[in-house]
Amino acid sequence: MSKKALVWGGVFGLIAPFIGIFLGLQVSTLAGNILAFPIIGLSYLTGEPFGFWSTGTMVGAFAFSVVVWALIFALLARLFTRAR
Repeated sequence: MSKKALVWGGVFGLIAPFIGIFLGLQVSTLAGNILAFPIIGLSYLTGEPFGFWSTGTMVGAFAFSVVVWALIFALLARLFTRAR
């Protein structure tokens, strides 16, 4: 895996939930759901809205978002390098 793609994915994973929540409320629910899907998925699995999460759960959810987006970026980088 490309370290550069993992780092960019990690940074994007930190920012994406905030942007996704904002876009979902202000602009487009589809774009918001795509960007915040790790947080939304964990909210669905726990059965509790993320607004009611404890601090530890919220930190874990953001860590999960970082990991998921880093893996997505690494997978996309790998697919694009193979395509060339």
